[in-house]
Amino acid sequence: MKRRIWAEHRRDDGGAALIIALIIVTVVAISLGALLTLADTSIRATVNLRAEASTAYEADGALQAAVNNIRNSTVNGQSGQTCFNGNNTLQLNNFNGNDSAAVTCSFDPASVEIQCASLTQCNRPGSAILTLGKVAGEDGINITQPAAGSNFQVHGTVFSNSNINVVKGGLATNTAVYARGACAGTIQSVPPPPSCNYGTTANVLGNDPGYQPATTTVPVHQPLPKCTTSNSVVTFQPGYYDDAVGLSSMMAGNSSCKGSTWWFTPGTYYFDFHNGGTDPNPGLTGGSDVWTVNDGYLVAGTPTDNTGKIIARPPNPASIPGACDNPINDAKAVGVQFIFGGDSQFAIKSGQAEICGTYSASAPPVAVYGLKTGTATSVPATVVATGVTATNFTNATPASLATTDGQYAILDNTSNNKQSSGSVTGSGFGSIPAGSILKSATIRVVHSNTQGSKNDTRTLQFTASDNTTISLTPSSPNDNSTATDTFPVTTQLAKSVEDGTFNSGQLTYSVNMKNKSIEQLDSMQFILTYEPPTFRAEDGCITTMPYPVNGSCPLILAQNNTGNLFYVQGTTYAPNAAMDLTLNNITTEIFRFGVIARSLWVKETGAFSYTGPVIEVPDDTPGFVFSIFLSAYVCPGKPTCAVPPPTTPPTLPNVSARVAFVDGDPTNPSPGHRQVSVLSWSGAR
Repeated sequence: MKRRIWAEHRRDDGGAALIIALIIVTVVAISLGALLTLADTSIRATVNLRAEASTAYEADGALQAAVNNIRNSTVNGQSGQTCFNGNNTLQLNNFNGNDSAAVTCSFDPASVEIQCASLTQCNRPGSAILTLGKVAGEDGINITQPAAGSNFQVHGTVFSNSNINVVKGGLATNTAVYARGACAGTIQSVPPPPSCNYGTTANVLGNDPGYQPATTTVPVHQPLPKCTTSNSVVTFQPGYYDDAVGLSSMMAGNSSCKGSTWWFTPGTYYFDFHNGGTDPNPGLTGGSDVWTVNDGYLVAGTPTDNTGKIIARPPNPASIPGACDNPINDAKAVGVQFIFGGDSQFAIKSGQAEICGTYSASAPPVAVYGLKTGTATSVPATVVATGVTATNFTNATPASLATTDGQYAILDNTSNNKQSSGSVTGSGFGSIPAGSILKSATIRVVHSNTQGSKNDTRTLQFTASDNTTISLTPSSPNDNSTATDTFPVTTQLAKSVEDGTFNSGQLTYSVNMKNKSIEQLDSMQFILTYEPPTFRAEDGCITTMPYPVNGSCPLILAQNNTGNLFYVQGTTYAPNAAMDLTLNNITTEIFRFGVIARSLWVKETGAFSYTGPVIEVPDDTPGFVFSIFLSAYVCPGKPTCAVPPPTTPPTLPNVSARVAFVDGDPTNPSPGHRQVSVLSWSGAR
């Protein structure tokens, strides 16, 4: 019995061992399977990565083929052109073995073309700096640098019709320097050496290009916008502005709208200030004809965000520079032109300012313009009412009151024991343009009374549309005689003419009769002499020479001690004026399209770190003449490659790029000799 039991036990141990063996085999099999699966996955991933890399290489190659195709063509971005011989898709069948590709193109609408057939047919100035003054004792160009070894960099030709005086540091340009007079200090040009004491040698670069203003008609007079909320966006509309005191008060650090963005929307602006100076307007607050930006952010032109994208309105605070659409980058840029007349000045102190001009294919984008011609003319006028209303007066019509002709408006008091009152109100007095300067004025009223009636009470009142009034006292006539009352100009009347409310004002003649008599009103007139808005050549202290003595003043005065915060993205043209800039710790260009002035004074202060051009003019062919967007699609294993149709969301290309092409003569490209510049290159998937 015991042996049988032992034998059975032996059989039971063998089954357990078998189970253990099966478990071991299973575990090993699973592990091997997992390892094989992992290896297969890795191999597949490697194959896929190799395929994606191959696709990317093929897409890059396809784009390079498209770029080379355009480089060897005469395509220059003109309207109606295609990129690839009548098609905007380049088919690359069996481009790499059995793989095919296709590349599509579209022209970049923002491309800018700077081209000069001659200086008279050019959309940029011939020089980066051109000074036209030939004034004894006045430097044509005066440069002071913060350190002896620092250079004031210019990109473009420098031409002075008098002298160049580099007081400290150096003046350096990438092209030529000319001075009809002497040169002092360190001046570098590449090549040839600076041409100083150039004399009267003919050179069209030294001539006044004679640019014309954006308009020959004075824009409509504009009132200053409301200034009520700090750190807001205050919007200005194109037009004529004559109040420097009002502008300066608005843009001061203690104004009601301090810290705001002062947005001058695209268009033409005329600044001819009449607070003081050579032609003051008694209707304006007296003071200086200097408009000072002492706070906030002045943005003039189409606003852009920090990526250069056009936006509806600038933010506050505005990011300057880069707050408006720059015509050196965008052929569709619509900006402003600031025109200055008379002795008007523009000063930038604690505020920031950026002025962007408008791109043109045929003329420079002049952003700041100083007038050379134009004279104010006084206009005499006898102004009468075009509308009349009356109380108790009869025959009160515009015709009866227009002239002194015996046609009366009549008030008849029929009783000695009765008082009788009446009035006549004239309105609609002529058409005097807003912004006019009232030089002289007489309010003339002709009236009589059959009994004299010196005890009667008479009043005369002019009420402007803003309800401000001028109250006067007419005389009392003798029996059956005629009285003519004249009253001189007042500040209130001049203000109503300046702000345009005179035309809608009212003149009221009133009488309170105490005795039996007949009041006869023969005429009510304004006899005026006024100066309508007109373009005036720069005058007064602007043209007093030499600068900076004898009371001279610059058209533009930049004196910001906290850093460089003034930029003109366009051409500055003021041949009769001086420019005076103090630049502190500059970090980029100040004048992007050249400066033309009578005299230019620049002083750099602060740490010398910026080594780029402070003033520049674009080359004939700048960074690019035109650019093209390219998209490459790869079709593995297919003899041809069809561009996916538009879908939502769109099918992305394998690789896309933006490529620019530069030609020596943009209108006549030379195949194979075109310069290529890759502006962007990226894979989408």
